[in-house]
Amino acid sequence: MEFAHPPGEGTLTQAVRSELHDSQSNRPWRWMFAFDCIIAPAALLYTVFVDSPRYPGYMHLLVTYHFGFVRRALVGTVLSWFTDAIPFWYVYAIAIAAWIVTLVLFVAVFRKVFGFKPENFPLFVFVIGSPFFFKNFAIALGHFDIYGCLWALVALLIPAGALYPLVIAGGCVVLVLIHHLHFLLYIPTIGFIVFVRYGLLPGFSAGKAVYGIALILLVCAAFLVAAFFGRVPVPPETFLAYVRSRALDPIDPSNAWMWYSTLEQEIRSTWERLGGHALRFPVYALLIALHFPIGRYLKALIVKLPTKLMRRSSVVALAAITAAYIPICIVAHDYARWVSSWAVCMFLAMHAIRLLPPTATENAPPLAPDSKTNLVLGWIVTAIPRVGVTIPF
Repeated sequence: MEFAHPPGEGTLTQAVRSELHDSQSNRPWRWMFAFDCIIAPAALLYTVFVDSPRYPGYMHLLVTYHFGFVRRALVGTVLSWFTDAIPFWYVYAIAIAAWIVTLVLFVAVFRKVFGFKPENFPLFVFVIGSPFFFKNFAIALGHFDIYGCLWALVALLIPAGALYPLVIAGGCVVLVLIHHLHFLLYIPTIGFIVFVRYGLLPGFSAGKAVYGIALILLVCAAFLVAAFFGRVPVPPETFLAYVRSRALDPIDPSNAWMWYSTLEQEIRSTWERLGGHALRFPVYALLIALHFPIGRYLKALIVKLPTKLMRRSSVVALAAITAAYIPICIVAHDYARWVSSWAVCMFLAMHAIRLLPPTATENAPPLAPDSKTNLVLGWIVTAIPRVGVTIPF
């Protein structure tokens, strides 16, 4: 004899079974996450205590606007308000603090955009454990790429009111004054985030377009001034004497070229090294291919957008973000950093696109936890501790 289930009992049983299934499916992903939680701090410790102190970031903490406006001098100027003597360990302290803040912001953004539901956990693990992301930021201490990522996360997180574009544009100007390459590294991605949150979601208008163009011109002006009028106006000997007067530890005088070089000199230097770097390009292609599940999900997000404007805007934005890296690769040869930052920009753009309304409710998880392809690639990505700064690994 069959007995009827009380009202709601069947639904409750199905929910419990579904939750148990999700828990079982996510078990390998929890192990991946555990390994990531070991590898990333280990990378920080290795960088601080084992890797040689080769970072030009120390010089960035020493250079100020003492001789007038120069590029890459904002951080040093801010520090000069508090102290005239800078030890080398400030490089590590500031960089690790930025790393921790960025990590916390990413967790907050993922929670806001996707939510910490069991079906989203594999996506979270794949992204946060990518060798392009936090593990690579951990070995790139002293470089300023992470500040662009940090500000993009802020752009995804804070309320999008009338002053939102102005605040984000002001932060972009600060990024340019920290390092003018941010104009191509992260600011296109930040611009796309602002476009989605302020332009597309509430509804596009001519007033918003004028507002946005004015702010774009402001950021462009800051870049042009920093890139082309930010060279140090005094002889190198005078410049180095001032920098040494602020340093409590030895500096590498060869790093002074960054404040004197012209665009032509930097391009020539990069192209002289291109042959050796080109041999490593297949390595970057392979590392990108390992992130196939993320690319497939990003494509699915775009396809499900309800309007042609949203779909076209997303595709054009991804293409523009990618195109911005071409002049960077022509001018500077830190290709491991550039590829890693490009991948991070794709992750950030994915979060922005996810904010747009899909045509239908999503039932399938972003990354199928039981998929053999996802599991194999997830474990490979987890096992790779970093991409590098100039060359792979």
